[in-house]
Amino acid sequence: MAGYHPLLFILITAVGAAELGLVAYLIHTFDRDGYPDGKGGYTSRDFKARLDYIMFCACWTVFFGLAYIAFMLAGALFFLASIASSALWLIMTVIFWAVGAELFRQVREGGDCDGTPAISLCRELQTVEALAWTALGLSAFTFIVSLFAIGSTRRKHGYRGTYYDYDYRYL
Repeated sequence: MAGYHPLLFILITAVGAAELGLVAYLIHTFDRDGYPDGKGGYTSRDFKARLDYIMFCACWTVFFGLAYIAFMLAGALFFLASIASSALWLIMTVIFWAVGAELFRQVREGGDCDGTPAISLCRELQTVEALAWTALGLSAFTFIVSLFAIGSTRRKHGYRGTYYDYDYRYL
């Protein structure tokens, strides 16, 4: 199971990077042109705060995702490369994305964007929400896979074990 972790972390990081780019573009555009009011009586200030939180989640995911990919592929033998450490990061990431996706869902206007052009504010905001839910799902799935990895490697290395066994005699 642990063999899939680099791929899953790459996917999480890629979704975070896509979210980061889109949200950064939207924040830049809204700072120049003004923030829209959200649905349900939310003000533009609420909308900005929730978009900023999504930006934080995306930065968190990209930064730590890249770090864990490097730790796993380098086979580093310290706590940051351990299964327990990545499981802790993943549960925090799941919580961050769950909060961010739900808060953004509450303020996003537009529904299914019928009749809007292919590139429109409605579709861009819908993509922000979709990427947030996707990041949540990938993080939750990877956390579950990590639990299986903990169970399978605990007998040999404990919770501090890394994802892979390396034979360091040949380095």
